[in-house]
Amino acid sequence: MSSTAASPPASPPYATRRLTDIVRRSRPLLGTYVAIGVGLPETQALRAIDAGFAAVAEIHRLMSFHEPDSDVSRLNRAGGGSAVCVDPHTFAVLTQAQHMAEASNSVFDITVAPDLVAWGFLPRPEGPEPDPAASWRDIELTVPNIVRLHKPLWIDLGGVAKGYAVDRAMTAMNLSADVQCSVNAGGDLRVQGPAPERILLRAPVDGGQVPIVELENASLASSSGRDNLRSLDNAEVGPHVHGGTHKSVGTQSFVSVVAQDCIVADALTKIVLALGAGADAILKAHNATGYLHDGQRDRG
Repeated sequence: MSSTAASPPASPPYATRRLTDIVRRSRPLLGTYVAIGVGLPETQALRAIDAGFAAVAEIHRLMSFHEPDSDVSRLNRAGGGSAVCVDPHTFAVLTQAQHMAEASNSVFDITVAPDLVAWGFLPRPEGPEPDPAASWRDIELTVPNIVRLHKPLWIDLGGVAKGYAVDRAMTAMNLSADVQCSVNAGGDLRVQGPAPERILLRAPVDGGQVPIVELENASLASSSGRDNLRSLDNAEVGPHVHGGTHKSVGTQSFVSVVAQDCIVADALTKIVLALGAGADAILKAHNATGYLHDGQRDRG
């Protein structure tokens, strides 16, 4: 499959550097390896790359489910009726998560962490037991950066924080449109510059063919539960949960979504895993395209 997002007019030829000239570095962050590439002379490139990694590290510190001092952990320790002041970045991600929950009719829901804890994908956080009836609707966001919890609940931002970190890294590097650059956080990535980049998808296809996305000035996120399955009550469960049914989704599927912002692409992959072709209207509403392999056939 080839998919291309809208891009500004191409820069003059002298502004273009070959993809082989790009300076690339990687670091372990966000539970994966984050790779950043910048098409500038090495000294300038490394300065931009360091700024990108610092932005990713900040998002990890704020939104990690595992770090005890993160905003996520502080919210999970708070009881019903609590008001917690969070970092503006965390507030922005929560705002996007609430939007996606509403747009998907609760299919996307960051309060499914209790299911992931019960299935062994996340450790049990400190704090009160979550209300089994709690959902995203029990999270009230009040400007500036105040989160009010109407019921005790556990949240997990793993479905959007990585995409947001990619967006933040690109912003922090502050590179002009004629500089080729990319940020890749374990499959969630964003490309900027005058040249498209070919991305190989890790979808399980027959016949030795490999799906390819040609990405230009846009983001791509991929999700699948196939590589992280666990057995529970004689059934397989994965790390993605339907917020409405609280059932595991995507255990045999692979999905990639192309959108302008990586946080949007990241969230939409979970919605497509749950809804399949039923996510078409949501994809169109966000000017996004999706590729789904469901174990039987490929669909774009």
